[in-house]
Amino acid sequence: MYRLGEADHSHRRFYTWLIGLLVLLAAGAAALFYFLKPDTSIGPPPRTVTTHVSYDTAELTTFSEPLFTIDLPDGWKPTTHSTDIPRPGYTWQGTVKDDAARWMSVYIDQNVSKLAVNRELAVQANGKAVNVLSDVSDNCITFTGASSQSFGSTPAKWQGIDFLCDSGNSERDVVGVSSPDGLNTITLAGSNGTHHFFFTYTDNSPSPDYSIFINAIRSFRLK
Repeated sequence: MYRLGEADHSHRRFYTWLIGLLVLLAAGAAALFYFLKPDTSIGPPPRTVTTHVSYDTAELTTFSEPLFTIDLPDGWKPTTHSTDIPRPGYTWQGTVKDDAARWMSVYIDQNVSKLAVNRELAVQANGKAVNVLSDVSDNCITFTGASSQSFGSTPAKWQGIDFLCDSGNSERDVVGVSSPDGLNTITLAGSNGTHHFFFTYTDNSPSPDYSIFINAIRSFRLK
């Protein structure tokens, strides 16, 4: 029975229940927010680390002879492989993989005016050294007009310099040098006087690499 000045007990229970429910909902929402909060935090970016990778270049061996020095790939050795006439003063040949089918020869003060080659590299004397003036040419039968069935040699020019194209042996891959000093010769002056040189490079490998010859010529120094 309702009495003046006294709260209705049913209303009091209702409000008590409602407050309790709101407290439970608030607690549940707080717990849900805590467990669903992502663990990722945004901070300063990590310090950048730069890694320097070095690549080994081809190892070279310097051959020092009485009149000159020359650099060739590691593994190359002196040989008497060349059967050219006249015989060269020096010949080196590779010993590893494709290099075994490659060799280079140096002629010194020899008459090689009749020696014919298949490709040509234009060079020029520079004191005790040699300047390379061009890339290695294509097989000379492609720009001399000579037939691959031709006999002997055919006069030719590369970079305006005369040489002999070995049109009778067009399947060979012999590179020679040509210079303004004359046919099959380049003249260098050193402490041991003036000498005439001629260089050839033969590459019978499945993948010819003429950079070996170019780099060797660039390394050549008269003493």
